[in-house]
Amino acid sequence: MNALLSLRFQKTAHAAGEGIVPLPVSSKERTSAANAARPPLRGIAADLCYFVLRLSGWLSLTLLATLGLYTVFFMALGAFSAEGFFAHLANLSVRFGDADTARQGLFVRQLAVVTLILFLIVSAARYRSLAAVFSAEPAPRKD
Repeated sequence: MNALLSLRFQKTAHAAGEGIVPLPVSSKERTSAANAARPPLRGIAADLCYFVLRLSGWLSLTLLATLGLYTVFFMALGAFSAEGFFAHLANLSVRFGDADTARQGLFVRQLAVVTLILFLIVSAARYRSLAAVFSAEPAPRKD
């Protein structure tokens, strides 16, 4: 420990007694010139991680809202009751399971197209929050 202290600090005598004074640090001009010459890689990586996290959050919320539209659709078919909701889901699953492979493939493709359209509609409704992801300013708080 004393060897580390002797390298980093030097002892000086003051009028009031001895004290430890840190060694002088390099000037700000040299440090700022070195930082201006190369971009801070760590800062760029941090900004990229922040952007990816915000974009993935936006995408996940948009996808959850899209899937929520399916839930509202089946709730509306079932007259907004749990029994009706699960009855319609059971009907859909039985008919899907009984269908032949070609019809199942057609249904899955149609479901994918409808999901994509709904995703684009929800994305259009949430365009301001997507613009906030791409802006340099922090998103406004909604407290």
